[in-house]
Amino acid sequence: MYRLDDHGYPVRPGSQHKLRNLSVHASKRILLTVIYCLMSVVGFFLWLSKQGKKQPPLTPATFAPQRILVIRLDLIGDLVMSLTLVRLLKRAYPDAEIDLLALPSSAPIAAADPDLTHIITYNPNVWRRPSALIQTERWREAVALYRHLHARRYDLAVNVFGGWAGVLAVLSGASRRLGFGRESYPGFMTDSVAGQHWAAGDHKHEVDYCLALAQAAGATVSAEDRTPHLTVAAQALQEIEQLLCQEDMQPDAPLIACHVSSNNGQSKRWPIPYWATLMDRLIRKQHATVVLTGAVDDVPLIEHITERMHERPINLAGKTSLPQLAALLQRASLLITGDSGPMHIAVAVGTPLIAIHGPTDPALSGPVSSQATVLRSDIWCSPCYQAKGPADCRFHTTQCMKDITPAQVFAVVQEKMSTYV
Repeated sequence: MYRLDDHGYPVRPGSQHKLRNLSVHASKRILLTVIYCLMSVVGFFLWLSKQGKKQPPLTPATFAPQRILVIRLDLIGDLVMSLTLVRLLKRAYPDAEIDLLALPSSAPIAAADPDLTHIITYNPNVWRRPSALIQTERWREAVALYRHLHARRYDLAVNVFGGWAGVLAVLSGASRRLGFGRESYPGFMTDSVAGQHWAAGDHKHEVDYCLALAQAAGATVSAEDRTPHLTVAAQALQEIEQLLCQEDMQPDAPLIACHVSSNNGQSKRWPIPYWATLMDRLIRKQHATVVLTGAVDDVPLIEHITERMHERPINLAGKTSLPQLAALLQRASLLITGDSGPMHIAVAVGTPLIAIHGPTDPALSGPVSSQATVLRSDIWCSPCYQAKGPADCRFHTTQCMKDITPAQVFAVVQEKMSTYV
């Protein structure tokens, strides 16, 4: 684990840590190359098996699937954006049952989606540890998933992203498998879409990759379909109201949610002292109720922030489920966050937000909403994130985030909250 400085960023690692990282990365590249070669052999036989077989185009006029499987094995924000694909598939094939295969940690965010028939959870990342090969429980889970997928008899499996999703698309037994061919292993997709995520020179937003898959599957896509939509369960809304009442929230005060953490790199986080300064101002000058969101693992980071504060925010980190988090963000007047999963949830439930970006490019993964304001310092090295590892600063300064001051963010808050009644 990295040691963090007073701003919450990793300090410069020592030579021993650098050497360890180099050896781990080299071993990983060798292993991935071996796996790619083996999977390519499997893909060759899959390709041979479909030779001479003509299949109808994937259009509502020529293709009538009874069951469709959408596979997205990524973090919460990616899954939320992928729900645009689910909505378009349901529009194109209204009589089809659509299932979602997602990570157990992300899947609950889609629990209330009316277009989904079943949500199946599985975490293929357990196989990254060699010890999994001798754990009977892991094999039982894999066999159970295989049997469950085959029992559904899918007509179409859509691999939204990644090699693992391509493998599971094959194991599902679906007669048609759609995805970006260059992202999966050769021969794994029966219907390959040109391109791949984050290809060099391809400056495309994550939502647009989902729309490209939907269009290839036969859906008609419009500009309005770029904005994700998330259904919030009525029960979750009631539970959030009860939780806020227990925290003695003032009923007439505006509710501002702050998400201080982020997955996949500390450099996506705004500095710890900046958060403390901003939230004190929100409570004192904006007379807002400030609610901190996050998981249980975020509690130590939040405590570092609240220890620096003079006012008392409501800390709900680790106290809400994903459906309740969606309900809380829908209830909020405003969300302030870095590049995070809650940022995309807020977009999907129609909540105004301020998104603070540094190493990541908002044109590729930022909020797709007219109610979102993106703040960036735009220094020469930003954005630098290449999606090949955690979003950490190569110079160990994270200056791109430090340049965005609490005063700048508070000014945008005042502008956005000026219409609040």
